[in-house]
Amino acid sequence: MAEGLFQEVKKLLDIIEQYKKDIENLGSKKEGFKSVNTHIELAIKESEEATKKLIDNIMEISSDLKEVLSLISQIKDEELKTKITGKLEKVLSQLTDSLTLLEFQDIVSQRLIKISDFISDVEKEILKILLLFGISEEKSENKKEELREKLEELEWKKEVSQEDVDDILKQFGM
Repeated sequence: MAEGLFQEVKKLLDIIEQYKKDIENLGSKKEGFKSVNTHIELAIKESEEATKKLIDNIMEISSDLKEVLSLISQIKDEELKTKITGKLEKVLSQLTDSLTLLEFQDIVSQRLIKISDFISDVEKEILKILLLFGISEEKSENKKEELREKLEELEWKKEVSQEDVDDILKQFGM
């Protein structure tokens, strides 16, 4: 019976040791989260800039086409006038459709923002786990109290800054 108990305790210690390794590995994921969020934020920024530029171009071209349409009245050849008017109206219609399709870019941007927010939330949860782990492993009462304060502060923050992440991970020597 003592040997069975010994084996169970050994299994439990192995599980705890693996748990500790898994917790420590969480800290190494920090750069991955940072990199993913950087790429997402860059994609959002580039998408917004491209969309704004396209909208500006479409609006300017539409304005120019409307001006040309008004000048067509000066053409004497009715057949030519009709052909040119038809083509210009078709181009204006396509530009209007293109403007409508650009709304898709806004939807993509909103999705990327949600993904970025989700990643930030996951990162925050990982930091909470690291703090809880640090509190349970810490021997010094002062240090435990400091980690508890950081955990409480983290709970109340809506967003976690990179400085917060770095500061907490420094506490664990990462």
